[in-house]
Amino acid sequence: MKKYYHIYCLLLPFFLSIFVYLNCLQNSFVFDDDSTIINNYFIRHWSNLPDLFSSKYFALSAELTYRPVVTVSYFIDYTFWHLNPLGYHLTNILLHATNSALVFIFGFQVFKNRTSALISAVFFSSYPLFSEVVNAVGFREDLLAFMFLTLAFICYLKANQQRYILYYSLSLFCYFLSLFSKEMAITLPMLIVLYDVVFKGYSYMKSRYLYYLGYFFVAIFYILNRFFFLYNPLESHIPYPQGSFFVNFLTMTHVIAFYIKLLFLPFHLNADYVVPFSTSIVNTSFWLAVFLFVAIGIFSFRLRFQNKHIFFSILWFFVALIPVMNIIPLGNIMAERYLYIPGAGFSMIAASFFSKRQVRYTPGSGIHSNTPLPVLFVFILFFILPGNAYLTFKRNNDWKDGLWLWSNTTLTSPNSFRAHINLGNAYEKKGLNAAAFEEYQKALSIDPNDADIYNNLGIYYNKMNLFEDAIQHFIKCLNINPKHPRAYNNLGVVFTKQRRLDDAIQVFREAISINPLYPDAHNNLGIAYYRKGMMAEAEREFRLAISIEPYHAEAHNDLGILYNDRLLFDDAIKEFEMAVQIKPNYANAHMNLGAVILKHRKDKDKALFHLKESIKIDPQQEQSAGINKLIRQLE
Repeated sequence: MKKYYHIYCLLLPFFLSIFVYLNCLQNSFVFDDDSTIINNYFIRHWSNLPDLFSSKYFALSAELTYRPVVTVSYFIDYTFWHLNPLGYHLTNILLHATNSALVFIFGFQVFKNRTSALISAVFFSSYPLFSEVVNAVGFREDLLAFMFLTLAFICYLKANQQRYILYYSLSLFCYFLSLFSKEMAITLPMLIVLYDVVFKGYSYMKSRYLYYLGYFFVAIFYILNRFFFLYNPLESHIPYPQGSFFVNFLTMTHVIAFYIKLLFLPFHLNADYVVPFSTSIVNTSFWLAVFLFVAIGIFSFRLRFQNKHIFFSILWFFVALIPVMNIIPLGNIMAERYLYIPGAGFSMIAASFFSKRQVRYTPGSGIHSNTPLPVLFVFILFFILPGNAYLTFKRNNDWKDGLWLWSNTTLTSPNSFRAHINLGNAYEKKGLNAAAFEEYQKALSIDPNDADIYNNLGIYYNKMNLFEDAIQHFIKCLNINPKHPRAYNNLGVVFTKQRRLDDAIQVFREAISINPLYPDAHNNLGIAYYRKGMMAEAEREFRLAISIEPYHAEAHNDLGILYNDRLLFDDAIKEFEMAVQIKPNYANAHMNLGAVILKHRKDKDKALFHLKESIKIDPQQEQSAGINKLIRQLE
């Protein structure tokens, strides 16, 4: 049994992670998954991979910062799963399970004790605060960054023991991958130096400075790419709170204090925290936060010799948190996912307190270690850890779909414009347009300068056939964000309905210039060309749409219409059949297929089937009277 004890300790957190997150396999795509997965045509063809290394990456991938490792993982997932969310969630679960096992390996390197390492890994595997990272596919960057960062650290520790060149090279390579997964990994060299100082001493650290240079050069290479060679200009438009670094400092003081509170009390978790800006140092809450940091600092300083494990774990938490302290302005100044990498430090702190040895402070004699009562170990093992697992399992249900997630978020965070706009999107997908409009209006009242709100309102007005209102809102969206391809495409759709075909062609081209891999824009441009009688150009755009997205039912249907006009009936039938195969509830494609089969193949039974399907799917369509008359004649 002792021979396999280490393996059992490794497998326990791995399979516990899978068990705790098993119920999220039934969840759909949520949060940013629409842009990163569902509408991300970039990941659907491996031929697009070279653009991963060009400035086109940002427009094509929907990523604000350069994270090619994450995007490659989406390429792989799409190859196997297409748009089945189960596969993407399974990947996230397996990544988190791997990370939990790595926490055990790293913890064993730090603690030199299996029990401490196991508690740390089990705590990490099931802690509810990390559920956001696992449940939202679009936040996979944290999972990958942590995995490669931890592997890099483990390899560094191994390099000190054996096969220096091999493990050191692997460590640098893993650090490279972690940085290009997410910028939070930039802190690894600092963590390594702190580890050497805490556990080996200053003299050892000084003797290792040449070895640190490798990590320094990798970090410099990343920084040059991140801010010069492959820099997204949209990042420069993200301001500090109220445009002030001082306000940012005061606000982030509250945020970090709230993070610490969440670590100890992971309740009332929220997909979108609304952080009130702090503008004055005379606020009581600011000084309470300062007092908290001072107390943690004094406590940590006293621990630097008595319990190096807790001291290093505290340093890990705060150092790993530096990249999300809004020093470089972030789109969100607070999010649970930001605690995934720092949270490993908290897991090690918990393990230090509740494993073999415990730290205690006695007045007059200072901090010392003693062996805790067995009942404490039993308490932590059979109460807190299962409690964490239960809370996480329950939290997974909040992420089952957009409607559920954002309904809950608007209750916990009623002033979140993001929650209201996403809830509006969820209502719109359900066909609840009035409810969607109400949520968009609430979002607009909170933040009148968000481009997406105007785009969504424009879509609503277009559905209501209020075309001038729709145009007005799309233009407002583009005034705020001139690089919004969906707004250009939506504006073109309205122009096409108004027969303003030259205007439509112009804005569709603009959408395509921003994102060449936008099949809807190509297809809609083809429709505008078709209505102008420019058949060669229309066919080119329909084919481009299909080349980008082979399962684009509308493009196949529109290409079929064009072939039918050219008397290429077999080709037309092939395209219509492809359209209904891709989208069985596509009424217009069924109608077109039935009509062309009847006219040119004289197959009454098959024609009758498709005509009936068309009426069954959409009884109120414009051509319903003619279709019903034709059905009666055939019967």
